[in-house]
Amino acid sequence: MRIAREIIAHWGQTTTEIALSDDLIPQRNYADLHVQDEQLRIWLPDPAKIALIEICNRLGMSITAYLTELFATYLYGVHEVMRMRENQTGLYDTDDSELFDGQHSECEETDDDGPAFDEPVPEMGKNIFALKIFLPAKMKSGLQQRANKAQASLGKFARAMICAHLFGRDVGPKFLMSTNESVR
Repeated sequence: MRIAREIIAHWGQTTTEIALSDDLIPQRNYADLHVQDEQLRIWLPDPAKIALIEICNRLGMSITAYLTELFATYLYGVHEVMRMRENQTGLYDTDDSELFDGQHSECEETDDDGPAFDEPVPEMGKNIFALKIFLPAKMKSGLQQRANKAQASLGKFARAMICAHLFGRDVGPKFLMSTNESVR
């Protein structure tokens, strides 16, 4: 994953002398998680786009890096993502020879067809912001398996995850619409 070397260096400075445990769960194979070789297309509502851009600007990260970490945390857990960061493995492997330099960009099509996602998604208006990110094939496959279990398309599943992450699960449409008006 493309993460600025300055950020990786900062993470190294903030780690404590006591390493995170590596024997709490069975070992997993995180090989190739740093290779962004698959694309994921998502349509987001305008409030989600604004929030995502603001958060990424505040953190000094690209949308691709931020969402890749979000999806990795969902699939593998925060402890494991922190261990990958600490050990510079998985997502944070510094072997640049295999990296695909994917950054977020607009896309022209959507994955959205199929039954509605079964968890509540904040109603924030039409999904008009087209987002295309590149992420590891292993991660996209894991997300697809969970989307299948939820009987949703991958695009709807990812959108629901992002919206819930940004705003929680019980944000009403009236609140978001009034907040959105003041942002513009």
